[in-house]
Amino acid sequence: MSSEQGNRLYRAIKWLWLLLQALILPLAALHAASPAIRWPLTFKPGIAGVLPTLLLALVGALFLIFWLIAQALLSMARFPLTLKKGALLVGGTLVQFASLVVSGGSPAAAAYAVFFATLAALIVLVAIMAVMAAKRRIGSPRARLAALLALLPAAGLAWFLAAPLRPAFSRLASGQQAFEWLVLALNSGLIVFSLYRFSIFAPPPDNDAAYTREWERWAAPTIIILILSATAAIAMSGFASSRG
Repeated sequence: MSSEQGNRLYRAIKWLWLLLQALILPLAALHAASPAIRWPLTFKPGIAGVLPTLLLALVGALFLIFWLIAQALLSMARFPLTLKKGALLVGGTLVQFASLVVSGGSPAAAAYAVFFATLAALIVLVAIMAVMAAKRRIGSPRARLAALLALLPAAGLAWFLAAPLRPAFSRLASGQQAFEWLVLALNSGLIVFSLYRFSIFAPPPDNDAAYTREWERWAAPTIIILILSATAAIAMSGFASSRG
């Protein structure tokens, strides 16, 4: 393969990654807002249920912001520079999505599984950084303790946000369920590895100039696509809720 062919294939893989980010969030929102999803918490009507609902909406919005930030950083600043590693990252998302669809799940449910894999990767990454900060005594003792304690509600939120996965996974045989969870974990691992290289604990990249060029090249399309994706997700969620 010539250098020019390799560059074209690399750009095609990068555009495929951005296309996946454009589709995953709206489809995931459509699945999460489906009336068929049974969330583990139910809120009382009236004033008694307002505060928990608002709190959950706030936490969900913050998690969405973190997801968008992570995807923006991954797409612009830390997307693998080599064709092989880029194809591996994109392939992990495609395999996880296709695996659940082939097993009989809907595209929306498969997209939510990919969305959840990214959220799980963020929680794992924060856990790794919190533990490493505590071991290396980085920051004040109160800040380190707060970071460790924050892992408890983060784990609880992950359990809560796993609710839309349960209907899609529970209909599968136990062996197939284990396989789907394994695929999800492997895809999360690829994302953790890619985002960890952006953290303060990772060694400085020896090709920082190349990452800077990628940042400059892909910043505009990445931001536009993620904004459109988030807007479409909000619209899809409202549409699904109104139908319910």
